[in-house]
Amino acid sequence: MEAKHGDTIAAALYRAGRRIFSRSFKYHRPRGLLCVSGKCPNCLMNVDGVPNVRTCITPVREGMKVRAQNAFPSLDTDFLSITQRFDWLMPVGWYYKTFTHPAMWHAAEPVIRKAAGLGEVCSTAQTEYEHAWMHADTAVIGGGWSGIHAAQAAAERGEEVVLIDDQPTLGGQLRYRKRAEEIPGDLISRLEGAANVRILKCSYCFGLYEGNLLGVLQFNPHSSAAERLIHLRARHIVVATGAYETPLLFPNNDLVGVMLSTGVQRLLHLYGVTPGTRAVVVGTASTADEVCVDLRDAGAEIVATVEPGQIVTATGPGRVRGIRTQTGAFSCDLIVICGPRVPDVGLVAQAGGKLEWSAPHQAFLPKVMPAHVSVVGEATGEMPANANIPLSCSNRAFVCLCSDVSGKDLCDGIAEGFDQIETLKRYSTVTMGPCQGRMCQLSSIGVCAGQTGRSIADTGVTTSRPPNPSVTLGALAGPRHHPIRRTPMHYAHERLGACWMDMGDWRRPRYYKNSPAADENESVLFEYKIVRESVGIIDVSTLGKLDVRGKDSGQLLDRVYTHRFSDLKPGRVRYALMCDEGGIILDDGTISRLKDDHYFVTTTSGNLDFVQQWLEWYLAGTGWDVHICNVTAGYGAMNLAGPKSRDVLRKLTDCTLTSDAFPYMACREAKVGGIPATLLRIGFVGETGWEIHCPAESAEELWQKLLDAGHEFGIRPFGVEAQRLLRLEKRHVIVGVDTDALTNPYEAGMGWAVKLDKADFVGKALLSHAAKQPGRERLVGFVLRGTAVPKDGAAVVVDGLAAGRVTSSRYSPAQMAAVGLAWVRTSKAQEGASIQVRVDGTLANARVTLQPFYDAEGVRLRQ
Repeated sequence: MEAKHGDTIAAALYRAGRRIFSRSFKYHRPRGLLCVSGKCPNCLMNVDGVPNVRTCITPVREGMKVRAQNAFPSLDTDFLSITQRFDWLMPVGWYYKTFTHPAMWHAAEPVIRKAAGLGEVCSTAQTEYEHAWMHADTAVIGGGWSGIHAAQAAAERGEEVVLIDDQPTLGGQLRYRKRAEEIPGDLISRLEGAANVRILKCSYCFGLYEGNLLGVLQFNPHSSAAERLIHLRARHIVVATGAYETPLLFPNNDLVGVMLSTGVQRLLHLYGVTPGTRAVVVGTASTADEVCVDLRDAGAEIVATVEPGQIVTATGPGRVRGIRTQTGAFSCDLIVICGPRVPDVGLVAQAGGKLEWSAPHQAFLPKVMPAHVSVVGEATGEMPANANIPLSCSNRAFVCLCSDVSGKDLCDGIAEGFDQIETLKRYSTVTMGPCQGRMCQLSSIGVCAGQTGRSIADTGVTTSRPPNPSVTLGALAGPRHHPIRRTPMHYAHERLGACWMDMGDWRRPRYYKNSPAADENESVLFEYKIVRESVGIIDVSTLGKLDVRGKDSGQLLDRVYTHRFSDLKPGRVRYALMCDEGGIILDDGTISRLKDDHYFVTTTSGNLDFVQQWLEWYLAGTGWDVHICNVTAGYGAMNLAGPKSRDVLRKLTDCTLTSDAFPYMACREAKVGGIPATLLRIGFVGETGWEIHCPAESAEELWQKLLDAGHEFGIRPFGVEAQRLLRLEKRHVIVGVDTDALTNPYEAGMGWAVKLDKADFVGKALLSHAAKQPGRERLVGFVLRGTAVPKDGAAVVVDGLAAGRVTSSRYSPAQMAAVGLAWVRTSKAQEGASIQVRVDGTLANARVTLQPFYDAEGVRLRQ
């Protein structure tokens, strides 16, 4: 299809003969162009795989692929349009009334899910988005006559000005209203040439937030980016958004060929497209005259001019074929609506301004303004007054074109008790569609007021909330500038053939390819066997590391952690569990006491900053002698584990490594390979092992020395996936994976780490209660009968009903079966209990166990 320079997608399609652009959400009624300004849902289409694109404001470009959405098999023939014949089955709030029984919902759910939604997300080529930050003395929103003057005045005062306009050129309505006064060309050129004025064209402001922060979305800022999200802060904000035209309420007011007068003028004067040949103009004499002249000049015939109160119904099978009025019937292919003009003041309400109903203007106008916001132009009511127009309550007079909410729907909702505008909004979904109430708010308020006998002023207006209009998720997410943290041994891992994974900000080896042909499963199994049978080494530098010093350090740790640390002897290590005031698990790690006044704390990789802030929060105001230092970046760390780990480490250190001299859960400071290090004898993977922390600048050197020393034992590095399998066989919990935001230690089987006999600590009150009251669920281990492995998150089923979920699962070589951790009902948290787990769409039988899957007595890690 060919398009002309300056065309939007909708203008090019209309010129080519396309009249139906979309199908409505509920009844799949055909919809054509209405406002041609991006404020209604009628032009939403899929463009290059992106759903819900407002085609009437999206410029064309070479090679665009545009297709319909929410229609099957096509826009012209949509099988789902038969639903409008059964509208009596779908009254307002029908879903609340119908799906009250689970069986009813489950029967209808597949059909509803298939039919729901306006657009479909398709796989598209890589789309780039940008974020930008700007500051200004004055931000002017709107590039019409009033906005241009406001920007010019601020620029002449020497202020830094940002002018935001959603059009490709300045001028606002004067661009398409040819009988209106013209803006002097030199005024726009002076503004564009001013050094202290920045003009953002093809941009719209979707929200005004606290602190004078404006959210601005700019389309196609350059060839490499689709959208740019601008965070703009201004000392003063001028709202010059003008007013927009809205539809009238009469039967069949949504037929294809019913257009707003401003939409007709945009097609005529911006794109050179005549929207119809025979037109009926609906409006008062003062509002209809201008568009009548424009249509006649374009060669269209004006069949009649009709007062709004005289309309009976529009006629036609989906498209306009005529209109019936109180004075007669007229044949036409275009009905032009000169509707009420609504000041666009949503940003004022978001800023905290108050809107009040103005009876002379028949509109809500800003009355009480924040000091940092001002309003100019038509947004203040500087426009011809709207006429008081009757509102139809027909089931085919559509108030909300987004959701097919009719006047009758609103009347029924009010009769059922939803007689406040905010509750009526939520019950009927009026104003909740893509247009966010721009096309339907005034009519819905009018219907509510008429049915309740209240005035429009008493009825009030719904709350304006950003973003309005909508913003793509890609623009909110921004560019792919995700920070990457690398451990000190990162490049050594690359040389060893690491296959990488992201864990928060960190890059970690998922596994190492032990041969060019090996896949992930083979590589992980190879690493697993190395650790279980000989010796392996893993980089654990990502662990959070805090150096805590001071004579009162033990008191602080006792207060924040559930275990007791003030009585921990120097040279010993304890497991550390942190909970919030509600007894919910927040983090875990280890705490080593190096000296009487010196502790070394490790945390999970993702919670370091939080743990540090938590400690500092509870330290504040105590007067205790405690100093907390984050040393994560200053230390590298590695875990040497396996039956041969002592033999490897002995070759590099003079520290005595026997179990008597260096027992399990002990710590020592010693040199390893000539490098000063802190050694912790702990066993996350269930084998004899040492966690070695050393200065980051020496970490890669020490890593290589350990690999060299272990060469004769077949040492190999192992990655995160093998570590997770090894820890799972020991039933070690990963906080945030096996726990969630409601998990307490007793439910997770970690009550042994809570010392309720010590003085008050964070969460003690509720943990004392949890210790006495069994929860609804427990975290247990399970062994699956069979080789299939359930996915993390798979459902646990008992007696045919959902009874829990799998948190972690892997195939265990030790058990020669799939094992895992799962949340189950407390009644099933018993050794040997039977449960079922959903695997690949079927149910597999499993046995509950409360013991580790490997070395239940812990003999191997203590050897």
